[in-house]
Amino acid sequence: MFSVYKPHDALADVRAAWERSDECARARIGAAMLELEKRLQDGPAEQGESRGGGTRVLFHYPLAVSFEIDEARRFVRVLRVWTFRRAA
Repeated sequence: MFSVYKPHDALADVRAAWERSDECARARIGAAMLELEKRLQDGPAEQGESRGGGTRVLFHYPLAVSFEIDEARRFVRVLRVWTFRRAA
């Protein structure tokens, strides 16, 4: 199991989305956040897509998260969480 660190500034975009959302959208955001955290704890290297600079990005509607992994310390650092819309 990995520890997941989410700095305050990494959550700014999702916090703003939460504040302007209705109850239904907040429920989706909350559920997605729980699922993303679980997936990052249970095997982050197998999650999402690799990006430059040793970062990865993982999508779980309506959220996306960019993160980096320290395998030796079993530690995940969240760089940014944001909302996205599904393509029509």
